[in-house]
Amino acid sequence: MSAEPLSEGGPAGPGPTSAGPSQGLAPGRRGARDGGRAGNRGTVRRLTPVRAVPPPPTTPIVAPGRHAAPDDAPVATNPAPMPVPRQGPTPAPAAIAAPEPTNAPAPRAPEPPEAHAARRVRQTWTEVEPRVDELADWFAALLFSLAPEVRALFPARITEPARRLLRSLVLPMSTVDRPGELRAMLEPLVREHRALGLCAEQYEVLGVALIGAMRRFAGTWDETSEHAWVRAFSLAAGPMEQAVRAAAAAPAVAEGTVVGHRRLSWDLAVVHVAPDAPVPHRAGQYLTVEIPQRPRMWRPLSPATAPRPDGLLEFHVRAVEGGWVSRAMVAHTAPGDRWRLGPPAGRLGLDPRSTREVLMVAGGTGGAPVLALCEDMARWVRPRPCTVFLGGRVPEDLTVLDRLEALAAEHPWLAVAAVCEDDPLSEHTLPGTLPAAVVRSGDWSGHDVLLAGSPTMIRATASALLVDGVGLDRITYDPFTE
Repeated sequence: MSAEPLSEGGPAGPGPTSAGPSQGLAPGRRGARDGGRAGNRGTVRRLTPVRAVPPPPTTPIVAPGRHAAPDDAPVATNPAPMPVPRQGPTPAPAAIAAPEPTNAPAPRAPEPPEAHAARRVRQTWTEVEPRVDELADWFAALLFSLAPEVRALFPARITEPARRLLRSLVLPMSTVDRPGELRAMLEPLVREHRALGLCAEQYEVLGVALIGAMRRFAGTWDETSEHAWVRAFSLAAGPMEQAVRAAAAAPAVAEGTVVGHRRLSWDLAVVHVAPDAPVPHRAGQYLTVEIPQRPRMWRPLSPATAPRPDGLLEFHVRAVEGGWVSRAMVAHTAPGDRWRLGPPAGRLGLDPRSTREVLMVAGGTGGAPVLALCEDMARWVRPRPCTVFLGGRVPEDLTVLDRLEALAAEHPWLAVAAVCEDDPLSEHTLPGTLPAAVVRSGDWSGHDVLLAGSPTMIRATASALLVDGVGLDRITYDPFTE
């Protein structure tokens, strides 16, 4: 049999208690009932009588509604009388709720509407992005059915330009909770839309087509998702419409003449274009280009030089497998061709106020923006120490290596290393893949990192640097998807 629980005052002792008549006995003896015998030869222990408890005072010590006053503070002389409770059995105390745990999390503040909309856009886009080409085709079909005149702005193969347009709408929608970032991307996006031929009045049908395509392809689409996407599009499209109307007086694109075409190999060429007027751009940015051989098909190209006084632009173009525009640029471009030049865009760049050292990693024609950035930094009063890794499959891919090495010979703040994957025995290049060579060569966790090249090379290098301890906020690149 289990022992009876003790009262709050501890084990019963010989003195008086406030417990019932069954308590207050000597330890080890059984209590007698109704004044009878305690057992075989037990001696009955007399209980000490309990003094009567006097009734509560008729005058309260502290006036109702007041705290107890300190000793030197005056107390009211005629306080209001306090009602005397009736005498009777004391009611059982009510159950007391357990206090909240002190380590319980504080209630979360409600999420702002724009933050909720941006978060749902990012979540849903991550879900549908693996099928982005199908989504782009469906989006274009809906757009053309709502606004047939827009069809003339697209080439025969609509997937690629429709995909670019789709991404240019989703990107600002996913940042409506970050107004500063949204404002920074509005200008290049609006210039790209104007270069395509879109006007402010067409944003409404763009939104309808976008929501309709997402409703078709998003597996977890529900009413909450639709409301979030509609809100995000409204918050992003309003500033874009205003920017398009404000820029309507200026020409949407610039034009230039091809003044040089030099073919380095069967799939690589260097093209020089003299624009009719200087194109305002920063070193590291890219321009969207349209050529007469492929009308209404725009391709991003990065100038290989910093902005020049005469405005001449140099492009390094590699023919991509299955790429209509790049193959035509390499094989069929000739001096005298008229190119259309869209707005500059891109995130590659250096902050002159920063004091961190710089690491630039370029693969193939990605050396063009890196060369432009190094030429631009050579003009600074205090250039930052910079290390450049230029990689390629074969030595012929290192098209700007000679110019980078000449720049490094003139400026001690610049160091250049070449990586050749298919020529491991070369004495002038590092062996292995570009990401592996970069990670082997040092600790880059304290550097600002810029990546330029194919999407595959950028993903591999960024992953290797993240594993090696470089923070994601230190890595900058342009996510080309073509």
